[in-house]
Amino acid sequence: MRRLPSLIALRFFEEAAQHLSFNRAAKSLCVTQGAVSRQIRILEESLGEKLFERDHRGIRLTEAGAGLLPCVSAAFDMLEQGTRAFSSANARRRLVIALPPTFATQWFSARLPLLSATLPDVELSVRTSAVADCHCTIRFGRGALPGVCSELIAVERHTLVGAPWLGGEPLETLLRKWPRLHVLHEGERLSLWPDWLASAGLSGGHDDNDSGIEFSTLEQAIHAARKGAGLAIVDRNMITEELANGSLVPLSEVQVSGPYGYWLDIAREHAQLAQVRAFADWLRQQIMIGE
Repeated sequence: MRRLPSLIALRFFEEAAQHLSFNRAAKSLCVTQGAVSRQIRILEESLGEKLFERDHRGIRLTEAGAGLLPCVSAAFDMLEQGTRAFSSANARRRLVIALPPTFATQWFSARLPLLSATLPDVELSVRTSAVADCHCTIRFGRGALPGVCSELIAVERHTLVGAPWLGGEPLETLLRKWPRLHVLHEGERLSLWPDWLASAGLSGGHDDNDSGIEFSTLEQAIHAARKGAGLAIVDRNMITEELANGSLVPLSEVQVSGPYGYWLDIAREHAQLAQVRAFADWLRQQIMIGE
């Protein structure tokens, strides 16, 4: 049995070593800088060697890192050549996926270049509503669906966020002064605010769910919060980019998990298609990287 470090960690190492910057590597890989740092740390722990020196000027390869880089690059070059030979021998395969609008814009679109690079022989069609020819669907909700292969891929992690200039005010002042931004699901307000306030121990004496501004999608609420229109309870999975660039800031350490999540539903007749299995594997890796 082969004893290899994580291939994801090795890929992240190669990109960071080539750029000599975790930030530029993250942009190239379409992930956050924190994800790159975590994967490098995992690789260093796996090898028992320090691969980068870090100081106020940036990063540079250690002797071990410099020795590892050509081996990793050569291995990935060989893999690329081998898989490209198979890709050229086969016709492009079609993959139709349906995503919720906010998931498509806030999470998926930033990772689309990485997916295209991972599945170069796949012709991708992205929809925001399920259609008859869909191979798989990412669904916001609770519980598995009958008759399909359902897999929970991410649970919501709700946190209170707002525009960066609100970060210095006391929480009680913010809750009193600023409107609450609510999200509708199937015509009803999600219980984001009451659930979060209860977890924060602030439900008593607060107008939990009566006031504020309603939006039909989470994406609209995120955009309004960025512009300073009010405070939002948002799933951290959907605002990794905003938190990284500082256009939204956490206003409390309280975080509430669930009760909803994102599910991958695959029709049983499509479950063994190579492009569907490859997409599902890529999706799991990306969710794991972002955790």
